[in-house]
Amino acid sequence: MTQLLCPVCQQTLANNNSQLVCDNGHSFDRAKQGYYNLLLSQQKKSKAPGDTLEMVQARQRFLSANFYKTISDAINQSVIRHLFCAQEVPLSYLDIGCGEGYYTHNLHQYLNQHMRASTTGLDISKEAVRYACKRNKDITWLVASGVNTPMENQSIDLITCLFTRLMPEEFNRLLNSSGLLVIASTGDQHLIELRQQVYAEIKPNTFAPNKVLEEYFEPIADAYKNISYSISIDTNNLIHDLVLMTPHTWRINQTAREKLESLQQLSVTIDVDINIYQPKQI
Repeated sequence: MTQLLCPVCQQTLANNNSQLVCDNGHSFDRAKQGYYNLLLSQQKKSKAPGDTLEMVQARQRFLSANFYKTISDAINQSVIRHLFCAQEVPLSYLDIGCGEGYYTHNLHQYLNQHMRASTTGLDISKEAVRYACKRNKDITWLVASGVNTPMENQSIDLITCLFTRLMPEEFNRLLNSSGLLVIASTGDQHLIELRQQVYAEIKPNTFAPNKVLEEYFEPIADAYKNISYSISIDTNNLIHDLVLMTPHTWRINQTAREKLESLQQLSVTIDVDINIYQPKQI
């Protein structure tokens, strides 16, 4: 297990049977599902932050159908190619915003075919982490804040942040000087057919991870990869799951939702960018 810090006092947490305990007496029990909850009440903006149980279950079903396996495989292969150039084993791997653990589990398994890797998956959603625990018991799963990650400075060799908020300062604090940061983000055509059903006007995708990260990180030029392909979803239930698992579920009106959920087949474009970064050397 990667060394964890107490979220209350930032002292080192020691593993004592099924508890994490610091020298100041703060303790955190291991949940029966296998995760540790290190999210303090003052770090929450709502009673149950992050994805809801319904969203997590929809994502788990959809991802388990392997529509996004091509993305997962591309991430795994890109990581290994560049780790062999820059890293030595053992490897400390952190997935920030791990959700229900699909990509975390796949990369952990892939890494351990080539090297020894200690993996931690972190998400602010307790419901998501509960489901992640079912995927892999060898991974340390945490309910915690990605903005205030309970880990030591420069203690991580590899960070993945896949389809979630970027936190440059925190990534910079956590990642060691030779570490790698892997970002996956959606391209302009991602789920365009679905978005055309949801929005009267499709706004262009202006997200630029290089710009967001430029103060602390520089891209590895030959690591950029675009993944583009089409999928055909041929059951009504999986179309419903796709709608529910995306941020579009918060914005869709009832008429569009009913129309989408009445479909028996939907073809959509997958358009994803993978970027790998290294810390700027000062």
